[in-house]
Amino acid sequence: MIKKIVIVGAGNVATHLGKAIKNAGFQILQIVSRTENSARALGTLLGVPFTSSEGELNKEADLYIVSVKDDAITEALRTFTPPTDALIVHTAGSVSMEILKDFSSNIGIFYPLQTFSKAKDVDFSQIPLYIEANNKDKENELLLFASTFSTRAKLVNSENRAKVHLAAVFACNFTNNLYSIASEILEKAGLTFEDMIPLITETTEKIKSIPPRKAQTGPAIRRDSKVIEKQLNALEGREKEIYKLITESIQDEKL
Repeated sequence: MIKKIVIVGAGNVATHLGKAIKNAGFQILQIVSRTENSARALGTLLGVPFTSSEGELNKEADLYIVSVKDDAITEALRTFTPPTDALIVHTAGSVSMEILKDFSSNIGIFYPLQTFSKAKDVDFSQIPLYIEANNKDKENELLLFASTFSTRAKLVNSENRAKVHLAAVFACNFTNNLYSIASEILEKAGLTFEDMIPLITETTEKIKSIPPRKAQTGPAIRRDSKVIEKQLNALEGREKEIYKLITESIQDEKL
């Protein structure tokens, strides 16, 4: 049973995960980060021990959560190496569980599907948590642990988790980039992006109850060629190409 946890990493995901774990009543033995200031900041926030020194990793945890950048996972574990029979998981969406196999016989995934910023609190109970492990017992332990602070914990294999992450890039990261483009267009006209918020909110509310393709509106879905041509003429460079590509995608979509 998982009761004692060490978190390796002190970034956005580690911060919110640490808060959720502590609030659920589990014991965080230690925050570990190669950056002393980061380790201290999160350790102080959670009121738990912290370290940035290689030889000071607490070896008594039931679970080691590695929450660092994707390409830093193995380096972090080489620096802070848990016992070889410890349960080690990482929080990355697109990285295989197998990356952990050189460090322990018990490995897994603990992937929260959310965008995190340290300054903004989130309701972790509503965040999907994708769980996987290399044996059924550890998988069940992780699922039980996750279910204490998320109502949406579920078992998902690596292949499907990669698809979830890919879908999230479209739904969140690419969408946010389009918000940035919209903001720049408005700023150049002396207007504010704030006026877009009700529009964005209404679209988000609609797709909670109907498929996104059914919620599509605008000149592309109406095939309003005059408006499309006028808007294309107002754009140039990359933004113009993006507009063309997304317009074609909307018009090719099966409704």
